[in-house]
Amino acid sequence: MGEQREALPKRIPSVIPGVRMASFGSLPGQVATSRQWCWHGSGLSFDRAYPLLTVASELHTNALRHTASGGRFGRVRLRMERHGALIQVAVTDDGMCGGAAPTVPCLGGGYGLRLVEELSQAWGWFGRPGGPLTVWAVVDPRADEAHVSGAAETPGDPGEISGPVGPVVPPPRAAA
Repeated sequence: MGEQREALPKRIPSVIPGVRMASFGSLPGQVATSRQWCWHGSGLSFDRAYPLLTVASELHTNALRHTASGGRFGRVRLRMERHGALIQVAVTDDGMCGGAAPTVPCLGGGYGLRLVEELSQAWGWFGRPGGPLTVWAVVDPRADEAHVSGAAETPGDPGEISGPVGPVVPPPRAAA
């Protein structure tokens, strides 16, 4: 009984149409399970779902690496919601690890959130630093065609990176 076992995701009922929620354990293998959960819930072919799966995987991995969610009894909650053709994925962690300084998600030295920024229409977070945080991203499964062809580029300063001013859809409602 001293070892932690990898549990299936615990589905969380939602009364909101188009919203799926589940809670995953703290073991790294749960990231692969959450990707499968997202893929099956999206109803998309694998090539169309790939940006969504990559974003969900990065957010889930960050929660395990940087918060108490990666601890022995940690958990990560995922929420997926459709907004027309867009899909919003939100990952809620268990808050900071004991003794760690409170942090917030930012584009730091790693590539994870840079990848999320590149693959999503918008991303952000809400919560209280040190407490549980929810990091969300909005993914357009059709965006890769425009991005690859350059159709989405806008003229401007060559050193300037342009993107959405704010979220394309509102952030997910905080759980009560």
